[in-house]
Amino acid sequence: MNRSLEMLFILFTAITVLQTVTGVDIFETERTLYNGFSVLRTEDTDEPLIEAIRSSTEVWKVTVDNATYLDILVKPELQNMIEQLLNCANMSYTTLIQDLQKAIDLENEESDEVAVASFKTSCATTSGMSWTQYQSYDTISSYMDCLGSQYGYIAQLYTIGSSSEGRPLKVIKIGTEGRGQRKQSIWIDGGIHAREWISPAAVSYLLMELVENTNTHSDLLNQYDVYVMPVMNPDGYEYTRESNRMWRKTRSLNRGSSCRGVDPNRNFGYEWGGKGTSQDPCSDIYRGSSAFSEPETQAVRDFITARKRNIKMYLTFHSYGQMVLYPWGYDAVDHRDENELDRVGRIGSRAAGNKYTVGSAAKVLYPAAGGSDDWAMSEGIKFSYTIELPDTGSHGFILPANQIIPVSKEALQAVKSMADSI
Repeated sequence: MNRSLEMLFILFTAITVLQTVTGVDIFETERTLYNGFSVLRTEDTDEPLIEAIRSSTEVWKVTVDNATYLDILVKPELQNMIEQLLNCANMSYTTLIQDLQKAIDLENEESDEVAVASFKTSCATTSGMSWTQYQSYDTISSYMDCLGSQYGYIAQLYTIGSSSEGRPLKVIKIGTEGRGQRKQSIWIDGGIHAREWISPAAVSYLLMELVENTNTHSDLLNQYDVYVMPVMNPDGYEYTRESNRMWRKTRSLNRGSSCRGVDPNRNFGYEWGGKGTSQDPCSDIYRGSSAFSEPETQAVRDFITARKRNIKMYLTFHSYGQMVLYPWGYDAVDHRDENELDRVGRIGSRAAGNKYTVGSAAKVLYPAAGGSDDWAMSEGIKFSYTIELPDTGSHGFILPANQIIPVSKEALQAVKSMADSI
C-alpha cells in the first residue's frame, strides 16, 4: 500500500470511528464530567484530517505571536488514535491540558490576592460579590441591584428583558453630569458565551471600578456615559456552573430537536446565517431559527437600537486568545475604517501590556457571521470590538480564579485608553 493510499485509509477509518464514538449528545447529559479529556495544540492547516476531527469534536483557532494554531478537545478513548493520525500526517502537536476535569476542579479555588479596600465596605460585602472567585449569576445580579440602590446618583439599573429560563437581563448605566444631554456613551458586555467565565468576572470588575471608585475614573465618566452588561447569557452561564462547564450556547428549546440552545454570537441580524454558522441545533455554532430568535439578543438589540445615535463605542468581552478584533467578522473583507479601527485597537493592546493580537476578526481568526460586533457596526457604532481575554491556551476557557484581578485591571486600562483615543 503506497503512502497516499495508506493515509486515505487511515483518514477513512478516523472519520468512521470518530462519528461512531463521539455523539452529539455528549454535551447534553445531566452532569458532564471531563475526566481524561485533553486539549492538544497543532498547526493551523487545511489537512482533511483536521476537518474529520472538527466534524466530531471541538477545535478552536488561536493566534499567538502572529502564528495560528488549532486547539483540539480530545476524548480519552480517541487520544491514541488522534495522536497517531497527527504523527502520520507529520503534524507536530503539544498537550496544553492533560486532564480537563482536574483543571475544572481547581479553577475556582479562591485567590489569596489581597482584595481592594473598597470591597470590604461596598456593595460587594452586601451581595457577597468578590473577584477572588468566579461568582454565580445570582450574586452578580444582587451586586448590580445594590449598586443601583446605593449609587443611584451615578448608577441607573435597567432590566431590559428576561432570558429563556426567566432570569432578568440587567444593564447599569454609569454617568456623571459631564456634558449633559449630548453626552456620548460606550457599551460594554460580557458573558455572551457561557463557558467564558473570565468575561463576566472582568466586566463586573469594570463595573465595580466605574461605580465605586468613580473619582479615579472621572476622566472617562466626564466624557462618556457607560452601559455595562456583565452577563448577556445567564442561563448558559448557570448551566456551566451546575451541569456542563464547557457549554457555550443559550438554553432555549429548539423546535423539533432534543438539543438545546443557540449560539448568541451567531444570532445577531447582520449577515445572519452566513459563514461560520450552522443550521444544526446540536452544533455549538447553531445560528438559531432566525436572526434575533433568542430573547437575550432581542433585548440587547432593542436597548442599543434606542440609544445608538449616542453610542460611540461597542465592546464585547470574550475568551480566550488575547486578541482585539474588529469588523468584519462575517467574511475576510476590508472595512472602510479598518486603519482607524486598527489604530484604536493597538492603543488598547498597548495599555494592556502589548499582549493582544490586533486585527480584523475574519482575517485573524475565521469568518463567523451573525456576531454582535458586526451588528453594532452595521447600526452605525463605528468603534466596535470583540476583546478576547487571556490566556493563549495554557488554561484556555478554564482560567484559574487567581487571574481574575490581574486580567481585569489590564482590561480596564485598555477600555480607558481606547475610549480616550476616539
